[in-house]
Amino acid sequence: MDWPRSMVLVVVGLTAWMCGATHSVALEKLRVFRGSLVLEGKIEKGDYASVRSFLRDKSNFQKISNGVFLASPGGNVREALQIGYLIRALKLSTEAPSLPPREKRAFGSSAFDPADLTNRLNFQCASACFLIYVAGIERKLNWIGRLGVHEPRLETKPLGASEADTKIASTEIRGVTKIYLDRMDVPNKYLELIYSVPSNDVRWITQLEFDADLRGYIPEVRALLQAKCNVPHVAEKSDKADRCAGNVMTELRAEAWQKTFARD
Repeated sequence: MDWPRSMVLVVVGLTAWMCGATHSVALEKLRVFRGSLVLEGKIEKGDYASVRSFLRDKSNFQKISNGVFLASPGGNVREALQIGYLIRALKLSTEAPSLPPREKRAFGSSAFDPADLTNRLNFQCASACFLIYVAGIERKLNWIGRLGVHEPRLETKPLGASEADTKIASTEIRGVTKIYLDRMDVPNKYLELIYSVPSNDVRWITQLEFDADLRGYIPEVRALLQAKCNVPHVAEKSDKADRCAGNVMTELRAEAWQKTFARD
């Protein structure tokens, strides 16, 4: 279930305030590069439909071996939440841009660098992009510094809307975001963190926060891998455990694709 029906009515008509109404040109050029689905650019209205259509093509989906690589400054919250629910339903992992500290750059960074992108300025995952990132059943990030949050910004509002209407919209989108973060196994403190940062600023996630709260497999998948791969801690590296985990994840993705698109 990529977008719970109970939430649709809450956000329809509200998140139109969060962005323009034109169809996106940011995420239309979807591609699988080095085994990752690359989602690059501002998240705009229509992007969820584009991503879903791309992933519904089984030949596209089967090319994905490394999950989803996100490179975006943010954008439409509703579209981000829909894309996030879809990524979770399809059991895909996520990765965000990262650069090691200057003294360690000789040892590499993420699987991507700015030169791999259409626009180097997209080498970040902030605002609404963070919401998509946390949907991964495994969250990858070699180095911190390019994953950030801030309060959603009301860029436009319907003609005649009052300040009271604006406040109601903001309260309701916060509620929808809270439900989403709970479903994505993200500690509640991140909702508070998001809403503590002005929309014209960015708060970058620290290494301590990422390691403690976001890194690696979500609890459900971690438990499955521990049971099937017979290792006490999935984080413990071994060739046998890696092969086993890879096989389990491949099976999960295949089953998830069938379940998600069987009704289409």
